[in-house]
Amino acid sequence: MSSCIVSPSTQSDREVINALVIKNETSEALLNVTLRVPEKHRIVRTNKVLPRQEYSLGFQASRNERDYATLTWTHRDQTYTREINTYIPEDIVNSVASRVVIRIGENGFLGSKIEPYPEEY
Repeated sequence: MSSCIVSPSTQSDREVINALVIKNETSEALLNVTLRVPEKHRIVRTNKVLPRQEYSLGFQASRNERDYATLTWTHRDQTYTREINTYIPEDIVNSVASRVVIRIGENGFLGSKIEPYPEEY
């Protein structure tokens, strides 16, 4: 669902993804948040992500296809568009479903990482 920085691999050894999380790490709402994956003609959109909150979307688990993707949002009356370059940790367990977590911060900062689900206590 997003482009990634890793060495070449085969589809079968890629990580399994079954959720997207967009975290607003700012003190004001994000508006018109839109993720686009042009190659697959996919769009994920939400009107608002409240301050210090997140938007989550689950979907059927599949191997990460590492397609080019962008995220557009408005924050404090300024619209940003960023390419998504998702970091894939070397210790991610490819046989266990993980999630793509996109963090949006001040001044158009965007970070993206594949993360395991938090352990439940």
